[in-house]
Parts: sequence; structure tokens; C-alpha cells
Amino acid sequence: MENGEQKIFVWCNFSEGMNDAIIHGMMIAITLRKELCLFHLLDKRVHETIEIAEARLRGVAAKISPLMSTVSVKYFVKDQPIKLSLDQLAQLYECLVLVAHKVSVPQLLPVLEYAAFPFLFVSAKTNIEPIYKRIVVPVGYMKKCKDLALWASYLGRHNGAMIDIFTAEEGWQADQQVVKNNIFSIKRLYGKFRFPFQVVESHTSTWKLQKAALEHALGLKSAMLIVSASFKPTIIDSFLGLTERKVISRSEDLSVMCVNSQVDFYTFCG
Repeated sequence: MENGEQKIFVWCNFSEGMNDAIIHGMMIAITLRKELCLFHLLDKRVHETIEIAEARLRGVAAKISPLMSTVSVKYFVKDQPIKLSLDQLAQLYECLVLVAHKVSVPQLLPVLEYAAFPFLFVSAKTNIEPIYKRIVVPVGYMKKCKDLALWASYLGRHNGAMIDIFTAEEGWQADQQVVKNNIFSIKRLYGKFRFPFQVVESHTSTWKLQKAALEHALGLKSAMLIVSASFKPTIIDSFLGLTERKVISRSEDLSVMCVNSQVDFYTFCG
């Protein structure tokens, strides 16, 4: 597989939901006009070999390539720790996002902290296109809100998606000013393009914003929610149900993108 071209990777572990993840990955790749890569790590528990895994992925790639005439399809098999693979996907292969089915959350979410690109967890089997036409971005006083908004802008620019800037309301004046500054920066970025967006006031604090954003997105029926992963949830987070794992588990057929809050993106969508 050649590097030098931005790519959409799909987590392929030959388990339930893999085909659904591939369909979503195809949708994202075609929309952003990026190469699609089917990615697999060897599973030593089933005595798998690279040759067997590559043959299986080659068969999948052969089936979907005719459906993606404008985008190339590749496959990628590695026999190494997932942490090392994530680093290579970013630095060597310019990964924009890793798409995976929600059944893979227990395996993938804990290693997101080592990734310089977001993970997109999906589950919908039908009506996939409308999901990426409506994006919900929670914006509180956290600096990482701008990265969530940046990724949403990719689908705004390339897919004409409507973006809801879902804002927090803070009791402390200093925190509320940070929220306003974040909203101003995001609106200034979005104003450079021609996709639709709107500010939606949540009337809730940043601590509860992720949960409120999920409820808002569920009310839209078809949407993608972008959240920031903290990896060190507090007791308050767990009590209020704000952890990323709980958000994903309650997201029904929404697609949920989780962004690493600890590192900057390695690759930006061109």
C-alpha cells in the first residue's frame, strides 16, 4: 500500500458488523474523495496467518472496488501491537479516520488515546446517507471543541452537511466567556465556506453537554455526533452517564465519532 495519499481506514476483524462498517467507510471515502483501506490485525487466538488474512481482505476489496469507481480500495494486514499500528497509520499512511462497528468499542476505545486521528463508531444498516448530512458538535469551554468542529467542517464542505453547534451554558462568567470565544472561532471558520450551520443552545453546562448532545442527535433520527474522549472520567462523569462508552451504547443508529482530546490531529483533510 502506497503512502502519500490521505486515507479512510476500516477496522476489519471478520466479526459481526464488519460489513456495515465497510459500507460506512465507503460512504465517507467517496464523500471526501479519499482512498479506502481495509485494515486488519492478526488474531493469534485463531492461529491466523498474514497470507490467510490478506486473501480474505482481497476478496472483500474485489467485491467493493467496482462500486467505487472514483476511489481506490486497498487492504492492509499487520502482525504487531495495535498501539504501534495506530502510530503508523497516522505518520506513514495519513489516516484521516478509522471506521469501526460499535461491537468493537471494547477493543478500540481504550487505545484511542494513542491515535492522532478520530475513531468513527457505526451501526446503521440502512438510511446511511442522511446520517452524514446532519452533524452535531458539542461546544463547551474545552479547547478541544475546535477539533470536533474542524472534523465536522469536512462533511460540511464535501457533503453539504448541516452542522448543529450545540452550545453549553455556564454559570461562571469566565467559563461562559470561553464558550463564547469557542463559538466565535468556530463560526468564523465555518463562515469561510458555504455549508449550512446553526447554533443550538442547550442550556446545560459543559459537564452535562455530551449527554444533552446525544439526546439532541437522537431527536434528529439520522445524524453523526462528534465527541471528545477524555480517557480519565471523573466520578461525576460516570454518575451522569457522560463517558464515551455510555454515549456510544445509547446512540442507537447514530454514528459517533470520538476524538482524542490529548493530541492534535496528524493529518488534516485536504
